[in-house]
Amino acid sequence: MIPYLLFHTGFFEGKNIAEHEALKPLVVKMVPKLPQQKNDSDCGIYVIKYAEYFINKMLKEMPKIFNIAQVRKHLATQLYVYAKKKQVENYDTDNDWVPKDV
Repeated sequence: MIPYLLFHTGFFEGKNIAEHEALKPLVVKMVPKLPQQKNDSDCGIYVIKYAEYFINKMLKEMPKIFNIAQVRKHLATQLYVYAKKKQVENYDTDNDWVPKDV
């Protein structure tokens, strides 16, 4: 479903990807023993932390339990520091889809 949605909303336009390639089904792999949220509101934190450990090739070091309040504060601090750095150094985001007046 997701490849069709992306294709029909123009996501692949200008990316030199053939239609049959764009519409290939996504492969979903289940990863056992990952930390899981215990409520309906912390999924974003778990996705962010999983991506962080995955990108750094550290999945085996990923803790089984997170202090969600601490992780939220840390992420908020990281975003704030990044935004201030952008202001101080006066540089723009290189993505066209991000409004420049934000």
